[in-house]
Amino acid sequence: MHSATETKTCKLTLDITLATKIPDGDELFITGNLPELGNWDPTGLQLSPQNKDHYQIDLKAETGSIIECKITRGSWKTQGIYDPDDIPPSNLVIKVDTDEIIPVTIVDWLDAQVKESDPVQGKLLTFNHLVARGLRYQRPIQVWLPENTDPQAVIYMHDGQNLFEPAAAFAGVDWKVDEVLTDLIRRKKIPSCMVVGIPNSPNRMQELNLFTDAGKAYADFIIEEVKPFIEENFGMSSSPDKSSIMGSSMGGLMSFQMAYFIPGVFGGAGCLSSAFGRAEPQISQALSDFAFVPNRLKIYLDTGEYEPPIAKSYFKMMKLLKEKGFIEGLNLMGYFDEKATHCEAAWAKRLALPLEFLLKTQNK
Repeated sequence: MHSATETKTCKLTLDITLATKIPDGDELFITGNLPELGNWDPTGLQLSPQNKDHYQIDLKAETGSIIECKITRGSWKTQGIYDPDDIPPSNLVIKVDTDEIIPVTIVDWLDAQVKESDPVQGKLLTFNHLVARGLRYQRPIQVWLPENTDPQAVIYMHDGQNLFEPAAAFAGVDWKVDEVLTDLIRRKKIPSCMVVGIPNSPNRMQELNLFTDAGKAYADFIIEEVKPFIEENFGMSSSPDKSSIMGSSMGGLMSFQMAYFIPGVFGGAGCLSSAFGRAEPQISQALSDFAFVPNRLKIYLDTGEYEPPIAKSYFKMMKLLKEKGFIEGLNLMGYFDEKATHCEAAWAKRLALPLEFLLKTQNK
């Protein structure tokens, strides 16, 4: 007998059936959030057929853990489709409880779908000339503008590749920022706003942490180069009340750090599934030592149920912020998303929550 808190290693068998053909010359791969699955490389692990249309793979994981994976023919554009109503396909999500055989049927391929691409709503511009001093990797920025309205506020967002276009996004799924904002603005849930997407780089883990040299240089790039460029060229106010910063995972961590520890620049921080654990114990100590409480700052934090380390740090950070004087419902909002995993699709589904919280009263 195992106690309620004791973990054990479970054996999981993915039993994969092809209800559609693999094109001649192609192979089948599985990738996911485990090292043995290639950590989201679309050619993570090649699968060998048991027979013509049948594949199996055995995985081991501890009880209580979450496995996310996708099946591909070697790229995000060739993902397997399991549900014809779910395109692009969501991750296969397995909550590990016991030994289990999990049937998976692939009914089609993403590249075989006669389906229009996901056109950007609004206007998307790219600027290549900004200089990211002190960073190893230079990058363009993307600016999204709503149709037929003049933006009153700016949202600066990390991981810019993942915001607007599935073809450019990690694992072929974007945040649907343009769709969500277009809908919120049309329904007058928020004032009109623009988005500035700052792409990540191969040095993402260091850049999206203010406590590193690369993180300080990345923050300087946004504050000293990107923000003045936007304000000068698009006529936007430099007031913190008109600027928010947002991201997920490491981008959530960096959004919090930049808004809190560099006061007077951003009036709001949207921190989705934030990787606070990557900055411990420094961030807890810094919060304790940092005497100034930015009273005009609004912070949104969230977590998914199926991302246990993130959820643990979410509850800890909510407690710390309340101890610093933040009031939930006034300048702090927290959200626990049941059955949500750590992925772009989950963040897209709840993106309206931080946008409304951060923006709905900023311009009143």
